[in-house]
Amino acid sequence: MNFAEMPMKRVQSHGEYLSRHFDFAGAAAVDVGCGTGDFVRWMTEQGAAATGIDTIEMIARAVEAPRIGNEKYLVGTAQAVPVEDGCADAALYIASFHHIPELEMPRALAECGRILKPGGAAIFVEPVGETGSYYEVVRLVEDEREIQAKAYAAIGAPENAGFRMTAEGTYYLERSFQDYLRLLDLFVGDASARLDIAAAARAVTERLSRAADTSFESYRYRSICRMNILRQHD
Repeated sequence: MNFAEMPMKRVQSHGEYLSRHFDFAGAAAVDVGCGTGDFVRWMTEQGAAATGIDTIEMIARAVEAPRIGNEKYLVGTAQAVPVEDGCADAALYIASFHHIPELEMPRALAECGRILKPGGAAIFVEPVGETGSYYEVVRLVEDEREIQAKAYAAIGAPENAGFRMTAEGTYYLERSFQDYLRLLDLFVGDASARLDIAAAARAVTERLSRAADTSFESYRYRSICRMNILRQHD
């Protein structure tokens, strides 16, 4: 798929784009792989009953943030989500599905089907590694293009898990070098490794900002995302 030829909208947040496709007000929503809980809190602000699922380390970070309302956080995985059958209007995977081992992806999709109400939505947002995009610095931590392609293959064959594809689209968010440093702080525990990666990312950003004829501080990467919405067959 050539994303250079696809229409893409710039948005301020994932929520801005996803809310065009799903009404979160009053919905029971489960964010699988919620990280530090940013999207859980956003959904709560929209009036959703939101639950975040992640590792014990990430959940510990999520609960440190001020509470918005009735949001909940539980330790679990995409393959074993600790909620009841048929409890969710939406199950969301915001840049998390590609972190599931390839052989476990079918199990995760089956688990998604288990927790959704009839007609519920499985919403996937996956990063797209394109040359010249935010990928140029993200790959310095780990090049995930291969597993991202495998995740898209699993999501893109929804009939294998009893789903049907109802929507697909791409968009991008703008990311600065400072945004990248915050990403490193979150995902790279070794301080020496962080310094080395940050130095390499600075060199990349300087090169691209010169090519764009803008200052280093003003330069913004395009963080390209693909959204897919699946629903279970009636």
